[in-house]
Amino acid sequence: MAGLDSAFNCLQSLEQRVKQKNLSLPPRESEAVAWRAVVFRLEDVYLVIPLKEIREILFYPEQFSKIPGVKPWIKGLTNIRGILLPVIDLKACLGEKSININKNTRMLMIHQNEIYAGLLVDEVLGIKNFTTNVQEGMVCEVDWLTPFIQGIFIEKNITWMIFNIEKFAKSDLFLNILNS
Repeated sequence: MAGLDSAFNCLQSLEQRVKQKNLSLPPRESEAVAWRAVVFRLEDVYLVIPLKEIREILFYPEQFSKIPGVKPWIKGLTNIRGILLPVIDLKACLGEKSININKNTRMLMIHQNEIYAGLLVDEVLGIKNFTTNVQEGMVCEVDWLTPFIQGIFIEKNITWMIFNIEKFAKSDLFLNILNS
């Protein structure tokens, strides 16, 4: 017990000296805050969505049921672990030509405003940590994406656009699914 007492006393003494001299760690120089995002591609545009906005990344569903009377960008309805999920071609929904389904096609499962949906994208490149902040003055030059881009930044010579999934899920473009 004497050894424990002396070690404890030594630590107390050290703590007192640090407090008396008001020592602290040196300030860190321009430490960027890291954030994680799902990175994906629509055509040749690189997009990111914060990881917390995506519930799951899935392969293109082999089986889904067609839904009559809806816009052509809704490919159908699939069941993912008991959740009925509309399968949405994101590019077609945004007014572009449909995604060319291939081995790289993925579906991003989202849950926004009590709505579950699966967004088809050309390719998911993974989950990446970013330390770069949005750069001021950069403008989205891709007209069909502009309303849903909340920021742009360049990292390792790639221009990344932050896709605002919440704004997209609240838009009339996304919510008006019925054919007129």
